[in-house]
Amino acid sequence: MAMLPPTVVNVRIREPDSRGFRIWLPLFLLWPLLLLIIGSALTVSIVVDFVGIIVGARYHDYTRLLLGCMQILAETRGTHAHVHGHDDNLVDIDIY
Repeated sequence: MAMLPPTVVNVRIREPDSRGFRIWLPLFLLWPLLLLIIGSALTVSIVVDFVGIIVGARYHDYTRLLLGCMQILAETRGTHAHVHGHDDNLVDIDIY
């Protein structure tokens, strides 16, 4: 599976004596901004790692750290959280 960030977050809040509330957050609209940020961060981290290798620094794995963070973000797809409050309140969060 490709390393794609989440596309949609669906949040539902239900209280015992009410109809509830639902919001759909389209995260795919933020992908162009995320692409610019990640692209520039990868460029900077590759340059810093290259300079670290030339200088002989012990730790020069910034690019691997950044790619690992992107993988963690991509792994949040498919997450379903169901929270029950003390007053029978329900909060359901689905990340697609």
